[in-house]
Amino acid sequence: MYGPPPDAMQVLVASGPSDLPWHWLICVVLGLALTVVALLRQLPDMARATAFITGQVVLLTAPFAAIWPTLVIGSWPTIDKTGSLLFYLDGVHQRMVLSPIESLADPAARLIGVHVGHLWLVEALDVAVEPIAAFNLQGLAWVVLGWLGATLLARSLSTSWWNAVLVGFPFGMGLHVFRDLNWYTIEKAAVGLLAVFAWTLVRAWQDGGRWRIWAAVAYVVMAWINWYLALVGAAGAALALVVVLAFDRGRAKDLALTCLACSVAVLPLVIWQMLLLRGESTLGDPDVFLYERAMLDSFTLTPPAWNRMEIWRAVNLPVVGLAIWACRSDRTSRGLGLVALGLFSLALGPQIVEGVWNPVYMAIRAVIPGFWRVAKPEVFFEGTYLCLIGMAARGLPRELPKWAYLLLAAGWFIVVRSHPVYPPVTEYSEHELDPRWMEHLGGPHQ
Repeated sequence: MYGPPPDAMQVLVASGPSDLPWHWLICVVLGLALTVVALLRQLPDMARATAFITGQVVLLTAPFAAIWPTLVIGSWPTIDKTGSLLFYLDGVHQRMVLSPIESLADPAARLIGVHVGHLWLVEALDVAVEPIAAFNLQGLAWVVLGWLGATLLARSLSTSWWNAVLVGFPFGMGLHVFRDLNWYTIEKAAVGLLAVFAWTLVRAWQDGGRWRIWAAVAYVVMAWINWYLALVGAAGAALALVVVLAFDRGRAKDLALTCLACSVAVLPLVIWQMLLLRGESTLGDPDVFLYERAMLDSFTLTPPAWNRMEIWRAVNLPVVGLAIWACRSDRTSRGLGLVALGLFSLALGPQIVEGVWNPVYMAIRAVIPGFWRVAKPEVFFEGTYLCLIGMAARGLPRELPKWAYLLLAAGWFIVVRSHPVYPPVTEYSEHELDPRWMEHLGGPHQ
């Protein structure tokens, strides 16, 4: 099983070109129009890259960009997606911001945690569209941001804009993103926030100055929307600082100041999150999270799989090959490789293989307060993947031909869009939050 079984109430919608011809036509026309805009050399390079990426997301994921106002992108209902919408309608995000002290005793706030920024994004869109449409639209935006963020990171590591767009493609358009859009809460697909933070971190290491502020802003926004990504960003930044101190101490000052700025900026959210985890009524038990959650949702070596998805389909293998090749003679790539290995050790979760405990993961779990609540160590591989993409960008010394994108897109259709986890289109159905929802979770210890 790649994910949860279909709900008995789920209604699939046939969504091929012959089933929804007008929706497909809208996506094709809009996608091609944005791609043509990207060809205008009068525009700045970043604007052209954004137009190209947005256009291609609209085109490749058709008919998603046309069905979002009325249907659902992915399976519906699911426990995660339906629960997220119902907690939004219940106003937990409003209570947390308007009454932060009272929220410390709010069961919904304690379950969700401090990262409710994605619900505020829905709130902003809710003035114009239905909440479920706002979730759909946000999901498409995360795909665009994932590709664009990885592109900006690759570009900052000394490659052409075109090369950066190509190597950034597998991150935003990866199978893992679409798996999350299919079944899980919308903020899990927001991996582009991690890519943007990594980009600002690299720029701060290169240039310092205002980039330290931008990195801190990016980190706080990321933490407010997805606390898991904040953990990945913190681990990646700490590892990068250790690598720089070990091998390039003369350039460590800007990176160290940036890490300090991020730590200070996010401190209020850290304190708030720790307060939400205090007390016996916290929804969660450390042993349950370890044995029934973290050990199941990790990167596995036997068989090689990223959270139960075949590694050759979840990760772009040519990018991995380029990353390894770049390590031969490039110092920066080797440094990124060390960061990637550190994050990979966490992505393996509590066990390296069955019966062999992971000393790195278990040591961090024992030392860092609240780390026991990590239910999906596989998310740390998002940081590993970003490092590999950065390394691959370093391994491309000249601009690739334009037709290389056609091969990349064709491969994506074969490897990603044809995979069982790729989101279907379903009908929306209304549900209500059961006032006894805590009982369905098994009480305060699950």
